[in-house]
Amino acid sequence: MSTQLAHGRSLVPKIALAEMVLTLIAAVGFVPAGAHQALAASLGGLLVVVGTLIFGWRTFAAGVGSAGTALASLLVGKAMQWIWLALGLFLVIGVWHWPVVPVVSGVVAAQVGFWIGTGFFR
Repeated sequence: MSTQLAHGRSLVPKIALAEMVLTLIAAVGFVPAGAHQALAASLGGLLVVVGTLIFGWRTFAAGVGSAGTALASLLVGKAMQWIWLALGLFLVIGVWHWPVVPVVSGVVAAQVGFWIGTGFFR
């Protein structure tokens, strides 16, 4: 296996962990507002964490190949991540009527965790 491929695969869980840590910090911030609000923030962040894991799985699933294969895997992985997030937000906010502000706060916190994770883990 390629060293770069192995390194990329090892980064995905680390970045997901950084997202989860920031999600939990956001959820703790909503505890004074109630357990339901804190759970909603956790749920929003969890959507991003699972999306990152889906993206990483699909991106590195093809293994070592041509540049075209790598680009296709990357684009399909990103599309799957966005579809997951859009569908999840539709279900969580639109169908199950979880509170919007905590859910979106969890999503934003997890996204900040992604940025921190990608900057911190090299």
